[in-house]
Amino acid sequence: MTTGLMVLLGLAACGDTPAPLAVASVQTPPAPSTTTTANALTRYVDAQRAWVDCMRKQGHNIPDPDAKGYVDIGSYLAAAKMPKTDPGLRSAQEACADLHATVPPELEDREPLTPQQLEHRRQYAKCMRANGMPTWPDPGPDGEWPQGGLGTELTPAEQDANMRAVQICDPVLEGKPKASYDPSKVVNG
Repeated sequence: MTTGLMVLLGLAACGDTPAPLAVASVQTPPAPSTTTTANALTRYVDAQRAWVDCMRKQGHNIPDPDAKGYVDIGSYLAAAKMPKTDPGLRSAQEACADLHATVPPELEDREPLTPQQLEHRRQYAKCMRANGMPTWPDPGPDGEWPQGGLGTELTPAEQDANMRAVQICDPVLEGKPKASYDPSKVVNG
């Protein structure tokens, strides 16, 4: 995964853009045991702590992960009045990329999307393409975003276009009308 995409997708979980979800499998694996889930959670939280420690060593005092390993980068960005495309943040994420863990499958407890939520995701993709992100992918039939997403690292101009499109299109994910663009507003995750 390219660095620019990793930054976008890593911060997407903060709420500004939809986070890519794991590709659904045709086979349904057996439900994990309580012990397996507890061990996976411990490993994931420990990995997230290592990533946070690395980010802090890079000069970004992001918060500790919660009990489920979630790191609220959005609160850090808001407090620092920093856009998620900040070059220093991107450099830190590149330096710490090997430590950033993905959520283990046994910890994912996502409900299937309703037909209405799926339509909102399709409309979001159309909105993103219409507002400066022409290669924004459609969600799959299950509503999940394809792995690999946008494909390449974004240029500064593309990053600006992405920030603009996110600001305009975010409400669409909840079935609301598009927002107006405000260049003075910093979009945080």
